[in-house]
Amino acid sequence: MKTYFTLALLLALLPLQSFAQDIDIDIDVPTIPEAEVPQVVLDTQAYFFPSAFITEWQKEEGFDANEDDAVRYIAKFERDGKAGFSASYLPSGELIFQNQYMPPENIPETVRLKLQFEFKNFEIDHANFLTVYSPKREIYEVRIRENALVQQAYYDINGNRIDKSTLPPEVILFTQ
Repeated sequence: MKTYFTLALLLALLPLQSFAQDIDIDIDVPTIPEAEVPQVVLDTQAYFFPSAFITEWQKEEGFDANEDDAVRYIAKFERDGKAGFSASYLPSGELIFQNQYMPPENIPETVRLKLQFEFKNFEIDHANFLTVYSPKREIYEVRIRENALVQQAYYDINGNRIDKSTLPPEVILFTQ
């Protein structure tokens, strides 16, 4: 009887776990006031995104297994009244990458067609359009799902699939 109760409880909670994967919240990355962001980072943000409205600054520390004192600053912002943009910076002001959230209908047709062919049984959840700056590279990180299985697929701007092992380390480190 105890086994049936445990199984029923697990089955009841499974949809909640799946729902939790849909929410992109940086729970472990604290929000900070703009006054705590280095001026060089603020200047770089203003240079690359002059008309952006910053909605939040975050500071992530200790994210690199090789460097305990690794730090990055994340600006979450709106452009032309649209939310879903972010940019990641080193304390030196160097822009690591920028990110744009995309609902499935905004993903370019070349990428959507490849996804539909390569992942026939999967549904497209959303995409992040990443621009990595060193070296400059544009990547679509597409979150797809088949029932409770959620995974990412990576494509270049021409719709060519990118093997995860060939991605810049910033993409793997900061987007998972």
